[in-house]
Amino acid sequence: MLDRSLVERLRNVPAAGPVVSVYLGLRPDLDQLRTIGTRVKALVQPLRDESTGKRLRTDLDRVVALAERAGGDLGRGMALFVGSEAGLEEHVSLPTVVRERAIIDTRPYLGPLEAMLAQFRRFCAVVVDRRTASIYRFYMGELETWEQIGEEEVRKDNYGGFAGYDEQRTRGHAEAVAQRLFRSVTARLADLYRGGGFELLIVGGQQSNVAGLVGELPPDLEEALAGTFIIDPGTSGPADIRTRCRALVGEFEQQIDEDMVTALLDSAGAGGRAAVGFDHCLRAANQRGIDTLLLDVLDLTAGARCPECGLLDDEPGACAACGSEKRVVPDLADALAEVTRGDGGTVRYLTADTKLAPHRVGAMLRFPVAKPGT
Repeated sequence: MLDRSLVERLRNVPAAGPVVSVYLGLRPDLDQLRTIGTRVKALVQPLRDESTGKRLRTDLDRVVALAERAGGDLGRGMALFVGSEAGLEEHVSLPTVVRERAIIDTRPYLGPLEAMLAQFRRFCAVVVDRRTASIYRFYMGELETWEQIGEEEVRKDNYGGFAGYDEQRTRGHAEAVAQRLFRSVTARLADLYRGGGFELLIVGGQQSNVAGLVGELPPDLEEALAGTFIIDPGTSGPADIRTRCRALVGEFEQQIDEDMVTALLDSAGAGGRAAVGFDHCLRAANQRGIDTLLLDVLDLTAGARCPECGLLDDEPGACAACGSEKRVVPDLADALAEVTRGDGGTVRYLTADTKLAPHRVGAMLRFPVAKPGT
């Protein structure tokens, strides 16, 4: 599974010859799984056409074979890293569909993995009925059992008894049991949240029980509530709950994408601290002025970076700042992301269809960026 330790291990792979890095998206179409090998072959073919070394061509064959062995889950993705001289052969399952690319460099190409670690947040999903609650961790599309909380059992709600009085008492008792459960669960959720166990909350169950639990949430957990879903805990297993969580989180993140793009474009249109398009964002990055970078880039855009002063440009050649010869970077968008993270900013890869698509990149700025010649 993708985590920080994996990325750091790949980052520390010794520079001992070329490394092939391949990213493949697996959209929700059954043909995606059947054609993994064919698609990876197509991705690496341009690299094969340009390669002259026998070892590199062997590595390109190895990455295709690794993809065919590894398989994957629909609606998700994979990353493949092969470098025979570095002793590297790694398959990484990814939590979401990713931009497809194949790159040869002296190190594994880790920009997309860094973006996912920065963007995916830790959710707590709780599924509640009137007597029990199941608490799960939900992270990067995967569901893991966390805790189970239960209250005492009561007899069936429709038990009548003498003149219906027993039924009324039973129902009243059931309501009290449910209320105690909701309060116990919210107290435990508050402890987990305040202790740093999760960032956002999802609540599922029958509608009345969801409403009962949500009604007991303290203000900080109300703020952390990402959404709710209706499900029958008695007939639904973890796979059903995971599917509902994936859908809800997808909708939640899509709304965030749309809201951020709207704020960015409104600010840019009003002459505020916002940059739209590669040219403006490159100037902002070179002046260390990006606070939040938004990327809606589906294809690779080659660029260049100065090895001495770090200046980014869309063309190779002599660096305008220090005169050193710039080096080609395979993807200018991820180079922008790397600079932004290095300066303490945040990066968001947009997954929704937004109005930023024609511009491809945009940024909220820390300060107004000087234009060329000023």
